[in-house]
Amino acid sequence: MATLEYIRGLKPAPHADGRELVKKGIEIGNSFEAPLTWYEGYANHMEYKKACQREGRIYWCLLMGLATLADEVEAVKQIYEFQERTGFKLGSMLHIPSGNVALPKEYRENAPKTTSFMLESLDDWMALRNAAPIDISLNDHHLVCPNSIETTVNALKAGAVRVGSFGQFLWDYPGFTDDVKRYSDMVTSLGIMASKRDDMFAVETYLDDSFPGYFMDCASYVGYALLEHYICTKLCGARYVISFGGLLSEGNTRIAVALALHELMGTEEQPVLTYINGSTNMQWDHDIDGNYGFAAQEMLLEICAEKKFHMALAINPVSITEKIAVPTLQELLNIYSCGKRVEEKADEWMPLIDWTPIIEMKDVMVKEAKTYFHNAMSAFKEAGIDTEDPLEMLLMLKKFAPQKLEKAFHSSTADGQNEEVIPFYPTVLGRQTNEMRDEIIQELKAEGLGKSLEGKKIVIASGDAHAYGLQLVDGVLREMGAVTINIGVDMDPIDLLDAADEDGTPYVGVSCHNGQALDYGKQLLELARERGREYIFFMGGKLNTILPGDAEPTEVGPMLCDMGIQADNDIKTTVVLIKDHSR
Repeated sequence: MATLEYIRGLKPAPHADGRELVKKGIEIGNSFEAPLTWYEGYANHMEYKKACQREGRIYWCLLMGLATLADEVEAVKQIYEFQERTGFKLGSMLHIPSGNVALPKEYRENAPKTTSFMLESLDDWMALRNAAPIDISLNDHHLVCPNSIETTVNALKAGAVRVGSFGQFLWDYPGFTDDVKRYSDMVTSLGIMASKRDDMFAVETYLDDSFPGYFMDCASYVGYALLEHYICTKLCGARYVISFGGLLSEGNTRIAVALALHELMGTEEQPVLTYINGSTNMQWDHDIDGNYGFAAQEMLLEICAEKKFHMALAINPVSITEKIAVPTLQELLNIYSCGKRVEEKADEWMPLIDWTPIIEMKDVMVKEAKTYFHNAMSAFKEAGIDTEDPLEMLLMLKKFAPQKLEKAFHSSTADGQNEEVIPFYPTVLGRQTNEMRDEIIQELKAEGLGKSLEGKKIVIASGDAHAYGLQLVDGVLREMGAVTINIGVDMDPIDLLDAADEDGTPYVGVSCHNGQALDYGKQLLELARERGREYIFFMGGKLNTILPGDAEPTEVGPMLCDMGIQADNDIKTTVVLIKDHSR
């Protein structure tokens, strides 16, 4: 009953008919041509990928987002030269532009600067296509953003074989608050993608960037994908493909998730999987060369799984520096070479692997994912959500608290018998976050800091879509006795200060990634000066940015500390700072 009441509260106000917006998008899409694949001998990119699937060939892709468009284009040329020299054929390039591309031009000036390149006109998109005869994909900050119609059209005109990322509809963008306009345009963009269905252009998602990034169970992770698949394919008529993996680091669950997604949504006409991303949450941030050991065994298992099950699962390796910085071109080529050399010996490992435990895991995930999807759709309908309207579905889901979405429909909690989700196969990052939180709490208590923050109110948030670090800090501060006001993810600096002023507290903490830390800190300090108030700011996360004149990011924690922000990424120091501060 409580879940139904909650969902009823999420039903959006009257809005345009999403079905009509899909038709509008199809009309837009039919008004222009999108160039097809670079692959000679194949009708389109998907036909090449299906040939790899049939023949057990491994399809590789690389993800890259350098500081400027010129840097990005030059790097693609060098990748192509490397491919021709070594024979290590690359399937496609995934280009990650600045998040500011997602904003209409009038919003960009005041948005925090990020580490990746900008795209301003169609010529810029075409420069990516024409850099080398390698297919391109444009996922981040395209299909689901406030500027989505322009970015989707330009991506297709440049021949991007996949446009996304669907799951990022959960993200917010600085300064843009008109959700009805944004998601109406997203549905129109899905219609544009549907118009290119026959040429096998597809909408891509990256599950780890969306609700599954908050989940505790891999079965829910798969079940959520069925919701996106329903909206994209059933309601909008577009093709839907899935990438995933950055937050899953246990080999058995990584492969079982892939098999479950493949079984539930893949077809002979169109494989549903695109790539599995190298995991990052097990990487060392010290002695980083040791990360080759983890990456090599991970890629070996994935290569063998694709040779065994023919899922059309591409591999997207991540640099050994991924945890600490945006990788350089050479670091990407190094990890790609590592993977290709692993592939050379994979056939020798095939007879040694017993796949039975992974298949059993897959079967449970398939069953539980179906249950999750059924529970969700039944509840939506009963609560009065128009489940045939893609705009209504998106507006409702956008307001759904991420931590509640799994608990509401998971089979262990949907009937009300359990307060917390009992995972069938726990997600690694969720478990690691809880373990790290408990370890930090024990250390603080051992040093006499337990309950040292009683009486303190602290506003905390994430400046982007990353949530686990925020959950960890929230748990630690609360255990130390603080009252935390967790305002969530994708928050602008003004949101934090408004919340602090409303609750009458000077303590403000933010988690930052994506190269935004320095600009974010400057905006916090400028707002504080404008308001004439004293705040105690602390920041954590991946605190780097690309400084003027540089092509690679620089660690900016010391710079933030010099500016007066506690930014050494040490929560113990933060606890002591807040404990010792008296108003």
